[in-house]
Amino acid sequence: MPTSATTGNSGNGASTIVSLGGSDGDTLTKALVWENRNRSTAAVLMAQNFNNQAGAARLKGLGGELLKQVAYEGEDFSQTVQQAPDGVQAYTYDMLVSPSQVSQHGMGDSQVALTVTTRSGVKVELKLDASDNSIAIEAHSDGKLSESERKALGKLSEAFQKSIDGLSEDPPRIDLGDLTQFDHGALSSVDLKAQIKINPKETQRLEFHADAAQRTLSFSGPAGSANIAVDLSQPASWGSKDQQAKALDKYLQQVDQAGLRGQGDGAMISMFKDAFKGMNSDYGTPAIAPRNIVLTDQDRAMTTGLADFKASFAQTEVASNPARITEKDTFAYELSQKTSITGTSQLDRAISQQQQSHLKARYHAPIKADAQLALDLSPNSQNYKYITVEDSASSTTNIAYDKGALAKATLEMQAHQTTRVLTYTLGKLKDDQTTPSGKSMTRDLLSTLEPERDGLPALNDEERAQVLAKLNNQIFLQSNPNAIPKA
Repeated sequence: MPTSATTGNSGNGASTIVSLGGSDGDTLTKALVWENRNRSTAAVLMAQNFNNQAGAARLKGLGGELLKQVAYEGEDFSQTVQQAPDGVQAYTYDMLVSPSQVSQHGMGDSQVALTVTTRSGVKVELKLDASDNSIAIEAHSDGKLSESERKALGKLSEAFQKSIDGLSEDPPRIDLGDLTQFDHGALSSVDLKAQIKINPKETQRLEFHADAAQRTLSFSGPAGSANIAVDLSQPASWGSKDQQAKALDKYLQQVDQAGLRGQGDGAMISMFKDAFKGMNSDYGTPAIAPRNIVLTDQDRAMTTGLADFKASFAQTEVASNPARITEKDTFAYELSQKTSITGTSQLDRAISQQQQSHLKARYHAPIKADAQLALDLSPNSQNYKYITVEDSASSTTNIAYDKGALAKATLEMQAHQTTRVLTYTLGKLKDDQTTPSGKSMTRDLLSTLEPERDGLPALNDEERAQVLAKLNNQIFLQSNPNAIPKA
């Protein structure tokens, strides 16, 4: 749909008219009032979005375009647009540039703010607002940007827009992976705050921060809330890209298994998985000076290769049984990893790593697997099971050296699951059963890594590689007790 903009002057000031050409050859015109005369590609896009989109979709393309504008022109920018008051006709000169008639910045139903701090200390702030009545954008830099800083900002434009587009979907999608990939040589940190109205009644909120030492994310919305923190201060523990990809897949498998066991909300689980992947995407080149301890292939076989993290999410509670509103459907899951590297030198190094998970969920289920739940206030609908699950799991590895010789290598794993099932018939409790299960295992790996300790031949290079690969596959968290291997 072609768009044309015309400006003119009257005795009262400047005016801006936007006309949209219809597909039938007729011309449909809409008069728009602007905050000021600042014209740019971003302003043209604002006019197009105002006439062709609604709600948060009016931010389509604007975040990326505004960041490009700052990067390439290096100037502050502010503009707001809304439809002209009733009675104003297009192609006349009574549409004034009038800040007083335009809604204030920061008042939109959907708001996005990006703050980028450069290595030289310059802070660049972008703010975007959208509502049914207006679109507002502004950009401000508190100092002069160098050429390298401008280029680094420009490279983030597409990533910034992807993050906005994902949040604007219904259900929302968390797309932050590319936003973590900024040039650490030119930029110091990136912060994103957003509240997006995804439908007339619901809003998605998000706060994200990334710098050389950490990445943090929190978000909340109709499906639930989540928090993720990634510690980038210990790059010595990071493995290869392939090892990281494998570890990430293993952790996501645990999330899926928890979702199945606790009957978690699919939309919330999907958002958390996307966020977790994005936060653990390429860590980049470490900006922190390396320490005097370097992990060997043997050490890395005892670790996941991912940066340490803490992650949790909880879905919004639902009272799905109107006859028993205290019986809530809930789901809460926690996942974490912590690595410790100690010692004064390579010869006396010690590495330990612990992975942990915890699940707590409650949900309603039919008495028979092939039946359908249709809970209401009638006694005939009150035939169901109310199930509570609470699971915990951990995997801990330790490896240590004394004067360069292997002194300790252990793997400890545990998984515990508790399931309580309340069975109701015609609304009356007929059965209450609690079933616990669990398993723990501790393995001494000294003989596995050095069979010569037991009088067997030492491993050659090929055999050692196979042993280490097999061992690395065995260290990952297992929430199901039956999946824990024997000692």
